Amino acid sequence: MTRWTTMLTIAAMLIFAGLNPPAAQAGSDHTGDHSGHAMATPGATPQGKAVEIELLDLALLDQDGRKVRFKSDVIGDRLVIIDTFYTTCDTICPILSALFVNLQRKLGSRLGRDVVLVSISVDPGTDIPARLRKYAARHGAKPGWIFLTGGKRSVDRVLRGIGAYVRDYTQHAPAILVGDGRHGGWTRYYEFPNPDLVLGRLDELRSARLAKAQ
Repeated sequence: MTRWTTMLTIAAMLIFAGLNPPAAQAGSDHTGDHSGHAMATPGATPQGKAVEIELLDLALLDQDGRKVRFKSDVIGDRLVIIDTFYTTCDTICPILSALFVNLQRKLGSRLGRDVVLVSISVDPGTDIPARLRKYAARHGAKPGWIFLTGGKRSVDRVLRGIGAYVRDYTQHAPAILVGDGRHGGWTRYYEFPNPDLVLGRLDELRSARLAKAQ
């Protein structure tokens, strides 16, 4: 087991237990200076905040190199959980990905059907589809967990729309976004929320959707 895999496993265990793991160092092929990467406060309780966002229907690329439109193809009418990451990150990104691994497991058959996980690279110049595909395989990503890259201008505009753009990608915040592609109701959770908290928000969105259908 590599040092990177060990760190990821520990992070996943901490998230499963409802704890907030501090950012960790990793090995493997992750390189670069991440000293300025936004860090979570160990022991802090992640808080959800209602936010207004704009889903832009711009063309991006998924991990298989397919051209997809962000709003109509990736999000659609489904419930969605979004994070941002970059493949050379060795601090918070592996922990956020561990959170998504846990959510993927808990969602089961709902993943890809009425719920989609979306990971958007904040370093599209480096993170070409082949790198995303390798990263996805490393995390055991299943259909319904989509990794996105593309032209920098389009990616930056999408990130601005969801309130996740930063000029220096190594400074992107540890946060996830949860909402309904059809009706909105977007909530941003900072740091590393308990998966059950996130799933609880999905259940609220689903109930709201059913109530509107009556």
